Amino acid sequence: MAERDEDREVARFYTRSRRFPKFIGRLHDGTKIPGGPYTLTQGIVLALVLIGALLTQRMWGTGSPLVDFPLAIAFSWAAAWGAGRIPATRRNMLNVLAGGLSAMTKPATGKYRGTTMKIRPPHYAGGKTTIADTIVDALPRPEVAIPTPTPEAPAAVQPAMQQRSAPLATRTPAHAVSGVERLLQQARGGN
Repeated sequence: MAERDEDREVARFYTRSRRFPKFIGRLHDGTKIPGGPYTLTQGIVLALVLIGALLTQRMWGTGSPLVDFPLAIAFSWAAAWGAGRIPATRRNMLNVLAGGLSAMTKPATGKYRGTTMKIRPPHYAGGKTTIADTIVDALPRPEVAIPTPTPEAPAAVQPAMQQRSAPLATRTPAHAVSGVERLLQQARGGN
């Protein structure tokens, strides 16, 4: 009897895909690019940094084109070399940059229903705490039997344990408030 397609179980395994960078390695006439091959990211970084350096030449330049152009080219090449050392990940670098820019431009406290959240500044919460002496004095104190020293026993000897006023079994258990107190009462032998 042949199996139906509906009765068969199919297992599929997917592995992480690898991204292989596209290289720019040769000029249009077939000669190798010096220091190449370069990735597409390195080429874009080189072009953007070189254009930015040439546009901002008045701010950092010395005024001499013989010094400024080699500096701009060296800085652009260093930026492209650094871009080539960035590990290839599964995320698109433009998405990473866009996420970073949006994180820097959004308010730090976030938005709720379209309005920026405002955090109130911290303030001093004053107050006073007192413990009344009358409550402490009103608590029952257990009576402790301390033996008095006799003339035949030295006065420096004191009992190691003090006697309790009543044994545990004869005490009446107090009303338990929490579960922990109930467990403690059960461990002591109370109900």
